[in-house]
Amino acid sequence: MKRLIYILAVVLLVVMASGCTSDEWASNKTYSGNGVTFSYPGTWSENATKTVSTPSGSNNIAAVGSNDEGFAIGSISASGLDTASIQSVQNQLVQEYQTKGYGASKSVTVDGATASMITSTSKDSSGYYTTIAFWVKNNSLYYAAYVSDTNSTQNMERILGSLKTT
Repeated sequence: MKRLIYILAVVLLVVMASGCTSDEWASNKTYSGNGVTFSYPGTWSENATKTVSTPSGSNNIAAVGSNDEGFAIGSISASGLDTASIQSVQNQLVQEYQTKGYGASKSVTVDGATASMITSTSKDSSGYYTTIAFWVKNNSLYYAAYVSDTNSTQNMERILGSLKTT
């Protein structure tokens, strides 16, 4: 009997420690189109009510979200540039956003490429933080933008971790 109580106590501790996560990822959805595939929370939709501001001159590929969060991915025209020049444009974009109130750059991996990810240091006038990532893949400059009412990048990183370009 003591052993059963001990086992139940251990199981209860494990459930309490790991079970305190949101269930929005309980049934992932997958976006597949326009040359990209990625997973996103099952509570989100492709007809997102939360819009994401994207860099000017960009080509929107996809947008998903909910009432509280939004994610968009796109590409920025880099025709005629070699990879080194595109990387230079990426670095300039990161610096430009940092002068607009974004924090330090963090490196994350997106589809085998190294992305620079930055998050706004304060909420915008509508009460949201924005996180943007830039990376070069297949001689194209991509961006991903994520907005939420917290400055957590957990959902952004999870989506980026699943993202594949085709």
